[in-house]
Amino acid sequence: MTPEDAERAAVRVGVITIVIGSALTAAPARVGPLMGLTSPQAALVVGLADLALVPGLLRARPRWPWLAARAGLNLAIGGYAVVTPRRNRRAFVAVAALAAATLSDLVAMSALRGSGR
Repeated sequence: MTPEDAERAAVRVGVITIVIGSALTAAPARVGPLMGLTSPQAALVVGLADLALVPGLLRARPRWPWLAARAGLNLAIGGYAVVTPRRNRRAFVAVAALAAATLSDLVAMSALRGSGR
């Protein structure tokens, strides 16, 4: 991945993160279960954490630490979704999607870090 591709990936992640974070913050009880987050409080916390990352993903220099934070949050969300007592099939689908997103984030992060961006 080139640094330019990684920059675009960071912006794409930022846009997706603002959409998901906004939905989780606005309607945690309704949107959370779609992502395997059965607790409205947990969904709200994830939504707020997502929104906290958006400025860095969209505008920060360097961006790679923000992608690293996004990957870390993905791992925390996935861990929570798997260990929650009320996990369901959606939780495992969400975890698989988060794992794929995290891998992509880490590839872009590595490219940005290597280029000093």
